[in-house]
Amino acid sequence: MERRDVLRAGAGALALGAVGGTVSAAGQQDAYEPLGSVDIEGTMEVAPSEDGQFAFVATGDGFVSVDISDEANPSIAFEDHALLADRDAGPMQAVADVKVDGDRLLVVGPNQPGDVIKAALLYDISDPANPEQVAVKTVDHSIHNSFFVDGYAYLTNGDRFRIMDTSNDEFSAVSEWGIHQTADIWSEVNANFRNVHDLWVQGDYAYLANWDAGTVIVDISDKENPSMVSRLGGADPQKLAQVRRQDLTAIFYQPPGNDHYVTVDENAETLYVGAESWDANPDDDRRGASGIDVWDISDKASPEKLTTIHAPGSENEGFQGQFTTSHNFSLYRDRLYTSWYYGGVMVHDITDPANPERIAWWRDPNNTQFWGAKYARSNGPDAQGAFVAGNMGPGQATGGLYVFPDTDGEMAEPPGVFTAPEETSMVTSVDWPDYVESESPNTATQTPTETPTETPTATPTESGTTAMEGTTEMNDTTAGTTESSDDGGSPGFGAVTALAGLGLGAARFLRSDDGE
Repeated sequence: MERRDVLRAGAGALALGAVGGTVSAAGQQDAYEPLGSVDIEGTMEVAPSEDGQFAFVATGDGFVSVDISDEANPSIAFEDHALLADRDAGPMQAVADVKVDGDRLLVVGPNQPGDVIKAALLYDISDPANPEQVAVKTVDHSIHNSFFVDGYAYLTNGDRFRIMDTSNDEFSAVSEWGIHQTADIWSEVNANFRNVHDLWVQGDYAYLANWDAGTVIVDISDKENPSMVSRLGGADPQKLAQVRRQDLTAIFYQPPGNDHYVTVDENAETLYVGAESWDANPDDDRRGASGIDVWDISDKASPEKLTTIHAPGSENEGFQGQFTTSHNFSLYRDRLYTSWYYGGVMVHDITDPANPERIAWWRDPNNTQFWGAKYARSNGPDAQGAFVAGNMGPGQATGGLYVFPDTDGEMAEPPGVFTAPEETSMVTSVDWPDYVESESPNTATQTPTETPTETPTATPTESGTTAMEGTTEMNDTTAGTTESSDDGGSPGFGAVTALAGLGLGAARFLRSDDGE
């Protein structure tokens, strides 16, 4: 029997029932809770060092190094909130992503379009408490997310991604790739719908969270010539190209769709895809925020979906409410560590990927809104390990870094009212006749003139992007075709940019000071 047959055999129902508490040495049940935390204003992405003793935190205006060697008392060891302040258009702003590769740290930004300096920074973190900047690469596009492994930096650039070699402590351009290169129809789809929001790289493959285009597996064994292997999930490009102007935001809000974050297990045989979409209209019967889809990719040319981990339910869904989609997450061996914004953090046992079992859940929606959950370290077979989670802070609450025990457990008295994930429903299909034109697809993808009043707005841009050296320049050729914006960020059409180009967490930058 093949591996995928074994997995599929047990995929009938999610094993997401009640969890037991942590048992202390005295034999009593302890409530599951954080080990410690430290306040950090503007907390977004978190990247633990490879030894798990430090964690690097993107803070919007820079980054912070946190000593987490004492889980109960994490402390700030280094901070820089004026990156490239001496450069034109500096200092950097909207720095939302950091990544670690051995003794090197990648810091990128901004994660949204604007007239600010755009760059990737490389640091020597041999001494994590004293990072030393060793290279700077300014670019002409925003960088929402990145990946960093084996000396290569992978940078998102609107509807494509760039590969850069940093092996000599300098940034050297290698190639650029986007799904629009695979078929003409993708050039007729608004670039927001095919936005490369994030990516994961492992071995010879890159896995792209390509928003409504689904998740794309790309062969990068020849880094100068990436090529698509397969696309899993996502909408039919013929239908995306025909979405009516007034319905663009509805497609973004409503599940399914919006592949937002991806990762694979250590053997790259199972893929986890988190989406960022939820109920667009509380008055209809289409309820439930998107969750995490689990795919068998042992045959990368023919992926097969195994199951879905549901998001916790919230009575107040949507961008301005207590949204609970999973943002960024991580895997280590047989465990999945996830964040769910206001829905808290969870740990799942994924020994059987087709039947994930929730073994820990903690949330405090009054004080926390988690950006990501990342495995930090194991302290040995008989000792407690730890994972970290970045708290954005809801409203005017101060964000920070939380350290959690890598153990089974259940909260004593969960604050707030959230429906357990296994009790929530999900939208699994789109009623396309409600959203698409019957005529030529190019009449449907122009920028809308109005956006819902309950969402933030951003200035629309529709000019083409000048591709990197050595590639063909991609410019708009029809009124209905939208490539990357002039700075490489996702082109804006109001609220859609806040979702596709930025993601919910980053779109907090667009809110007013009172959080409305």
